[in-house]
Amino acid sequence: MAFGRAKNRRRQDAAQTRAAVQGAVRTHAPTVLRALLTAALTVGLVWSGVALRAWALASPTFALQEVTFTGLARAGRPELLKLSGLAPGQNLFSLDVDQLERSLMAHPWVRAVEVTRHFPAAVSVVVEEHVPVALVVLGDLYVLDEQGEPFKRVAPSDALDLPLVTGVDREAYVADEAHTRARFRQALEVARAYAAASPSRRERLSEVRLTGDALTLVSATGQEVPLGEGMEAEQLAQKLARLEKVRGELAERGLSAEVIHLDNRARPGWVAVKLSGAGSERTGTATQ
Repeated sequence: MAFGRAKNRRRQDAAQTRAAVQGAVRTHAPTVLRALLTAALTVGLVWSGVALRAWALASPTFALQEVTFTGLARAGRPELLKLSGLAPGQNLFSLDVDQLERSLMAHPWVRAVEVTRHFPAAVSVVVEEHVPVALVVLGDLYVLDEQGEPFKRVAPSDALDLPLVTGVDREAYVADEAHTRARFRQALEVARAYAAASPSRRERLSEVRLTGDALTLVSATGQEVPLGEGMEAEQLAQKLARLEKVRGELAERGLSAEVIHLDNRARPGWVAVKLSGAGSERTGTATQ
């Protein structure tokens, strides 16, 4: 009888186990199925992405056919193409735009550049060049742009006819680049204001000389015009107006000046003139 009870108990245990398993399957089957479907879908998408990328990188549809440049004045298209490494047949998806822009920035006339891919087969390059406004002596002769940056050495092929900024040596520039560039920008502002006054060809600006914080203009005839230091725009305009007036008066008298001083700090309205030839000099000319 004891053997019979044990056999019945085993049957009851087996039945309970089957029921528990069936319950677990009914409870968790939907979740497991969703997980399996999600995994399968993910694998499918990844595989599709890999296959699509491989196709795009190999497809002749995306082979480079056209490169356009805009904004070129000094920089040449052949030079820029060589720097970029762009060539017909390159796959557009394989191009590293950031690296292309860094390579193009190596051209001395390029100040900024933007490369854009145009699918399926073209690339456009927008170039912003440095604008040359003056030359500066820093050991070698450099071209100065509007921001006061000496961006390249002067080459014979540059064919530039620009005023010269002097008075700063290379060591001073290297020691305090930010301060020196600020001085260059100040010199360029004065040069622009002088040019805006439309001087005659003989009086056109040849040099802006920096001496400490002071500036001196030198015309094409060698006439020097010390302006002093620390000028605001209004003060500069007043000094240039005095200069024009003095030059007009000298011309009426048939005289020319070697130096016209506009740097009297105690009496800013006074002008001192050193006439050309035989050391003649006159000072204290009031022009107010």
